[in-house]
Amino acid sequence: MSEAAPEVEEKTTVSITIDGDPVEAEPGDNVLQAALKSGKMVPHYCWHPGLSVAGNCRMCLVYATKAGPPNKPVIACNTQVVEGMEVETTSERTKKLQEGVMEFLLINHPLDCPVCDQAGECDLQQFSFDYGRESSPFVEEKTQRPRKDFGPLVRFSGNRCIVCTRCVRFCDEVAGTGELSVVNRGEISYIDTFPGLELDNPLSGCTVDLCPVGALLDRDSIHTTRPWLLRSTKSVCGGCSTGCNINVDTFQDTVKRLTPRENMAVNRWWMCDDGRLSYREAQERRADVTVDGVPSIGVAALERAKQLMGELPHDATVAALGTGFATNEELFVLRQLAGDAHLGLGYRPDGATWESQDGFTISADKNPNREGARRVLGSADLDPDALIKALEAGQIDLLLVHDAIPEGCAWSPELVAAAKQAKARIVISHSPSPLAAGADVAFGGLHWTEKDGTWVNGGGRLQRVRAASTESGARRADLELLQELAVSRGIAPRVLSAAGVFRKLVTAHPSTFGDASYQKAGDVGTPLPNASDGVAAEDARTYYPAGPKSRGHNRANDEQTRVSVHRKSAAGFGTTRGDV
Repeated sequence: MSEAAPEVEEKTTVSITIDGDPVEAEPGDNVLQAALKSGKMVPHYCWHPGLSVAGNCRMCLVYATKAGPPNKPVIACNTQVVEGMEVETTSERTKKLQEGVMEFLLINHPLDCPVCDQAGECDLQQFSFDYGRESSPFVEEKTQRPRKDFGPLVRFSGNRCIVCTRCVRFCDEVAGTGELSVVNRGEISYIDTFPGLELDNPLSGCTVDLCPVGALLDRDSIHTTRPWLLRSTKSVCGGCSTGCNINVDTFQDTVKRLTPRENMAVNRWWMCDDGRLSYREAQERRADVTVDGVPSIGVAALERAKQLMGELPHDATVAALGTGFATNEELFVLRQLAGDAHLGLGYRPDGATWESQDGFTISADKNPNREGARRVLGSADLDPDALIKALEAGQIDLLLVHDAIPEGCAWSPELVAAAKQAKARIVISHSPSPLAAGADVAFGGLHWTEKDGTWVNGGGRLQRVRAASTESGARRADLELLQELAVSRGIAPRVLSAAGVFRKLVTAHPSTFGDASYQKAGDVGTPLPNASDGVAAEDARTYYPAGPKSRGHNRANDEQTRVSVHRKSAAGFGTTRGDV
């Protein structure tokens, strides 16, 4: 009896070669995607994975077998991979194509890199160095295009536009608002808004992120800081419970801008305009440090607060108030301080929800950690009425208030009035709070761009919040202050880092936090038990970071040096002699 033939596994990838190297591509991928996924850079402007294929910049021209007539170049963004395909991206004849396209794109482009806000993270600038010619024979007068403000957040400099149409397709296909179009044809074409419209949709700032050149600029950050001077910190937006992944860019310890960071499980490559501008809250009214209503310094205020905690009887009743802006670590320590007594939560009022055509959602819940409060405290809506009654009855020995909401929580007048009946009061608040008036000790709290910790978004994904800037010695982190009080009360042995507190939190709440850790959260977060978001970390990150490619993993190691010389010069080669 003959043996059955072994089963042959069905091939699920497409085998191609790129510059002689074997690459396994996914069926349906185009050549550009296959190259980028394998770590090979193919220059491009108009293509983006979140938008339809336009194929109009021609920068991704390559030679590929099985893709039409032999020896005829094709655009990599609109050429699907085929089994056995051989692709050239770095050959001499491909370089000539790239140099030719760059020459056409630069014919009418002004030489204004020194005054352009995009300089240092501009794909046109970077690709001119990497793939362009060292000189141009063009001496004719350049075409002039309009310069105008498209909307409250976006400024358009028409002379820099290469008409890649990324912004047009974004407004049509993602935002669904369609404010932009291409005006005229040929070398005099440019981007403009339709008559009577302005670019003012909830995601208008994303057009600036998508622009690969300096044609669209953020009016909020224009002419403030050079990009190469910015220090970028990976964090999470505190604008709503969506929890968009962002980069917090700072200069001299001051936040200058927020830009989206790619996370396919949360925000794809986008973020809303309200979130983009939310960093301003950190630069507005901040609460003062006071002791018995008199302005003080942090050290003296902390000593007074620790004294109050140490003087409390063992059986004293400590009540606490927190908010949906507190980190999980802060809520955990606050719960320890309050014990089984009264604990109330305050929230920023809900707003409107909005959903883009590709599924990106702006949540109506404007509190970034309501879900985290539910998991740490057992409920996200603890009843403040019982606390008010206890305060009015004089049953509260110490009221501890932690108000992390920028601009302050709208505490009810009844609660503010009842708080005065507490025998002692300690307040930590980001902004001036009515509960701080008459408090024994009041601390100025930190903004979420200044904190380390974690939040849980509305989908149940645990995400890291990282400190991008710090106050110059005048303020200590909210979590440190709370732990100092816990140490004084004998609840904790010492002050731990945010990671140390989180480890204790996970041990105390295994059913709601599982085996979560800072390492598992990483840069894109991790879903917690019973989360509606079940996307694994490896699936949340793709091969294509948000923003121009020059901001991504392929940007020059020393941008300031590389943009100042051409690759064919001696300095460009790093040698004493070059081609020119």
